[in-house]
Amino acid sequence: MMAHMWPVLGFLLAAGLLLQVIWRVRHGYPPDNLPRVLCFHKISTRFLFEGTWTTPAHFESIIRSLGERGYRFIDEAAYLAALERPSSATAKQVFLTFDDGYAETIEIALRILAPQKIPFHVFLVSDYAGRENAWELSLGRPALRHLTWERVRELSVAGVTFGSHTASHADATRLSEAALHDDFQRSRRDIEAATGRAVRTLSYPFGRYNARVEAAAQAAGFEAAFSLYPKGKNARVDRYALRRDAVYVIDPVATVKCKLERNAFYGLEEMKCRAINAVAVLTPLLKSSNARESR
Repeated sequence: MMAHMWPVLGFLLAAGLLLQVIWRVRHGYPPDNLPRVLCFHKISTRFLFEGTWTTPAHFESIIRSLGERGYRFIDEAAYLAALERPSSATAKQVFLTFDDGYAETIEIALRILAPQKIPFHVFLVSDYAGRENAWELSLGRPALRHLTWERVRELSVAGVTFGSHTASHADATRLSEAALHDDFQRSRRDIEAATGRAVRTLSYPFGRYNARVEAAAQAAGFEAAFSLYPKGKNARVDRYALRRDAVYVIDPVATVKCKLERNAFYGLEEMKCRAINAVAVLTPLLKSSNARESR
């Protein structure tokens, strides 16, 4: 039995080493003088037939484990300040972000984080406030509802900070120049009207951006913008294409630690996440195809 396993194990080892070499050449390690940023999408008590979610118990275990390992959670203001003054002292700081602003997710996160006074940041899809996520592929599950503006106002008063995940959650690289500027500016304006606070940061839907999108983000007045896994070398820090490490349902606590501590397996972990994120581009393409077919 073992004799038949050796060729398979040898192949897997060779494939792993090849991926590690590709990662080092194309991307390499990020700088160690900035806070880590984690990105969550959904926390749910229901099973979701997709990758971008986790359970409340698992989310709580991640937070507990990071605290036990000496990580300190920071807010948006502290992250932006660190961006201005990089320091190795920030390597044990973590900025928690949530894309989309799903009501169930944010209420669960609040229940877990608020008693510990852990700050977190929510990127809202402003046109969908209080509405179901018609922009997303359902994959056979019930639709999810976004936070209402009333709840956004309450959470803002309670100390939760908000950024823009655009107005429409469209792939920004596929929008016309006029539509791109309108989408960014409308989202920023509507969120500021709801919270009474400046919207300082943007998160690109699907992590998708290019030079034109970055320029539009800056022109819209955002101080910084996040992707997930930016193009090119990780050592390069572009404040309009900032990196985050996404947390998926397949990520045990040990994998989340790997994302933050950047150990010997970090390259393989990042290549896995880059592959998952690359698949996300199918969402707008399939939604667009379905819309044409239904006409």
